Amino acid sequence: MPITFDRLNTSKTISKEIVEIIKDNLVNGELKPGDKLPTEKELIEQLGVSRTPVREAIKILESLGVIQIKRGEGMFVTEKPSQLTLNPLIFSLIMHSTNVHKLIEFRQHFEVLLLNMLLTKKNLNIERIEAVYQSQIERMNPSLSPEELVDIDLEFHHAVLEETDNPFLTEIGRTIYELIRPRMIHFKHSKNIERTLATHKTYLDYLKGKDDFHPTEAVRWMIQNNEEMIQE
Repeated sequence: MPITFDRLNTSKTISKEIVEIIKDNLVNGELKPGDKLPTEKELIEQLGVSRTPVREAIKILESLGVIQIKRGEGMFVTEKPSQLTLNPLIFSLIMHSTNVHKLIEFRQHFEVLLLNMLLTKKNLNIERIEAVYQSQIERMNPSLSPEELVDIDLEFHHAVLEETDNPFLTEIGRTIYELIRPRMIHFKHSKNIERTLATHKTYLDYLKGKDDFHPTEAVRWMIQNNEEMIQE
């Protein structure tokens, strides 16, 4: 049965209220990825509003990657959000990202959460993460630019993210790495390349049960490690 919406009766900006309605329907499960939305004309009639706020709301939802417009078919809730779409989480966190120490602290606690989740996962594929690490050993060298070295470093963390098979963690993790990436300029020193590889080896040892660090101690060590690299 096609979804319908109640008429609006609000003092808020109408276009934002329409966006809120779509969001609420996604949260409560009335709308699901792949569902077809009412047409522009139907939205105008159902909500009792003019064409302008409906079009504004559609543009906002499309820019956020929430809906996808298929020519000749209509509007649909996006099934697989594109990484090219606007990520509002990034912009909401940018205001806090100037506090580098808090950003590093949050990142490391988050990564320990990832590791602990992986330790409880059935059929954990450590081999895939280890393959990325071995590739880094071969490819990381001082002749590469800082940007190239950062990209190679993040391949490891993205591999850890993907192995969780958890879209919530994956999206938050990608946001964290995007925020911290511009600050990862310490790779221009060969000694920090070695330190990065040592950190990744610690990750692997932790996953394999070889690391006798308590999680709290591991967090402190990782935070100190990253702070020292950024300060240099």
